[in-house]
Amino acid sequence: MIIKTLNRSEAQNAMKEWVLNYPSLPEVEGDYLKIRKDIQEFNQKVRSECPDSIAKKDYYIDAHIGILLYDYLWRVPGFNLRAAANDDFWRYLSIKVIPDVVAERWGYDNESHYWSKPARIWLRSIWWYVHLSWQGDMQTTAKVLETPCFTTDSILNLEERTGRKGTFINVYRYIMYYYSHIPQQVLDEYNKNTETQQDDLFRIVMKLNTAKVMVVDPALYLGGEKEYVRSLFMDSGVRV
Repeated sequence: MIIKTLNRSEAQNAMKEWVLNYPSLPEVEGDYLKIRKDIQEFNQKVRSECPDSIAKKDYYIDAHIGILLYDYLWRVPGFNLRAAANDDFWRYLSIKVIPDVVAERWGYDNESHYWSKPARIWLRSIWWYVHLSWQGDMQTTAKVLETPCFTTDSILNLEERTGRKGTFINVYRYIMYYYSHIPQQVLDEYNKNTETQQDDLFRIVMKLNTAKVMVVDPALYLGGEKEYVRSLFMDSGVRV
């Protein structure tokens, strides 16, 4: 696969074409035609398997499509972390290749989830959510992400707090691991006593990490990144 991209100006124009011609899909060729077909298929599979009674349907869709998208793209020749870090690649994928899949989640004209706000480009967002949560294999990662404590807000909080010194990948993965293992009763009791409803334990830990990495290198912390993450929870008032 040749990595194709759309810059902001190109994405804006392509988005106008997509909205004007909706629901007709843009023309793509070769590898991207296959990518479109494959992602459409597992998108429908996830949606058909989503229980009607589930309380967090949007999160279920995001997490499960994210896991499949993550695994799928790594198996596409030419895809790499450099491409994953390129917002223009996600713009191309969102508007030119599978805009119908994005539309099914966010509507066909929601520009921020297609191209205009990088942190909210849906395909980019769910791919990176899985990458930052990765536990070594798909099954273990899925088990963590399927924990009831996570919501669509978790996706935003995990990605939007990278800090000025960048992203310490293992720190995020340990945060996800430990948070997923806290009993729901403990979380409910903790969150009941926070200042605002929005400040749940996950958000507090993420905010604390953003501040702490400014003065502490997690890799140099006594006991390494694992103990650094445990200290974040301890400082927040929860033992893990």
